[in-house]
Amino acid sequence: MEGGAPIVGDTVALTAEEALEIAVGAARAAAALLIERFGGPAAGLRVKSSATDMVSEADERAERMVVSYIRERRADDALVAEEGSEARGRTDVQWYIDPLDGTTNYLYGIPHWAVAICCADADGALAGVVYDPLRDELFSATRGGGARLGDRPLRVTEKADLPTALVATGFAYVTDSRRLQGRILAGVLGEVRDVRRLGSASLDLAYVASGRFDAYFESVDQPWDWMAGALLVREAGGRVSQLTPANPALPRIVASGSALHDALLELLTKATEAL
Repeated sequence: MEGGAPIVGDTVALTAEEALEIAVGAARAAAALLIERFGGPAAGLRVKSSATDMVSEADERAERMVVSYIRERRADDALVAEEGSEARGRTDVQWYIDPLDGTTNYLYGIPHWAVAICCADADGALAGVVYDPLRDELFSATRGGGARLGDRPLRVTEKADLPTALVATGFAYVTDSRRLQGRILAGVLGEVRDVRRLGSASLDLAYVASGRFDAYFESVDQPWDWMAGALLVREAGGRVSQLTPANPALPRIVASGSALHDALLELLTKATEAL
């Protein structure tokens, strides 16, 4: 193929802009379905890892919507999604999908949830979207192209001191892990301005990228939970550390502006060593 994009398998390789366009379209399609059902009675409700880890028919239908949208445009790419959709690909492109990040909020009628999609290639995250449809806030980023909220460029805060830092976090669904995380939080809370727990990891990361939070940490480990948001933070000038603790309850993803990052990592280390 002369004068065009390279072929990977039988599919034309993606540019970051093309990947972003697909991710945005898929996120908006899923969001339209979710908005229709928001505030109504939950259907097809079941639990996953614990009694507090819920999934509904809305999650599953939104996931099918995203998967279908992507497969129509990129039939040979691999994909993996939170509610079980998975397909091997014949290209080096993979899609990570969280069709409804903030399911508990959604089921309780709390207006704080999002659709998160990240497209990655052999070099890592290529394009990512975190879409909050109730506020019509579309956070997006491309590798090397910066991060945006709508058309506005994003930048992390320049906060350098922990005592005045606003930090976001989240908790696991397993009871023993939550107890341990509560003890870690106790070691953090007195050293920062305050802590927020809003219930959507992808939006927490998007808020770090946009300067609404100074930092974020959580024990999330699945790629669909954090990849889109991590790309936002990095492209907004921040740092994201991926930790690999032996205990899954301990922090795994830590994100903040560059000036604050090392101090936050040190604080989390002290908080976990004190357990």
